[in-house]
Amino acid sequence: TFEDVNRPFAFTEHERVLGIAGLGFYLSVYDVFGPLAVGATLGLPRAKRRGDPSHWAELVRDFGVNLWNSVPGLLHMLCHGLRSDSPTDNGTLRFALISGDWIPVSLPDQARDLLPGLEIVSLGGATEGSIWSIAHPIGEVDTARPSIPYGRPLTNQTFAVLDRHLRPRPEWVPGELYIGGAGVGLGYFGDAERTAERFLTHPVTEERLYRTGD
Repeated sequence: TFEDVNRPFAFTEHERVLGIAGLGFYLSVYDVFGPLAVGATLGLPRAKRRGDPSHWAELVRDFGVNLWNSVPGLLHMLCHGLRSDSPTDNGTLRFALISGDWIPVSLPDQARDLLPGLEIVSLGGATEGSIWSIAHPIGEVDTARPSIPYGRPLTNQTFAVLDRHLRPRPEWVPGELYIGGAGVGLGYFGDAERTAERFLTHPVTEERLYRTGD
């Protein structure tokens, strides 16, 4: 997963990431190991100001942060912090990885108004699928649409919309999302019953799948 996010966007040892996710939240896995994979730098906010957008804005400018990774709501808060702290000097931020929740269709334009040229990537999946399994680079957004496209699977990962018998659903027919491929986890430690409910083997392809519940 780290390589498949770092490689397409040419992340290198020159990146500076601000780690604002708590270590108990799955996005922190990329904050720690994603930069480590390319020799980049991870900066952390002061413990007492970890939830303060004005502090994030200071660090983005003073620390030279150029890669942001968070849920959509925190990017919105960062924009507020940047706007309040110094509307004309918003630092070097050039990439934003956004995941973990529905992305408001207005958010990309709001962020780019403050950070022209900002590249925003929507990422999705499940913790059980090695953080992320699907990605969509967000270009120009039609705000008349109800949502931003979910994306395409990362390398060696699959997404399928299936029925309860694990048969593919036709286009526009509701079903349930299943994740397959190299990123699927082994199961829930010490919980064989839940593992059997969520981690399945496809009866035809014999591919191991994770049932997302979505």
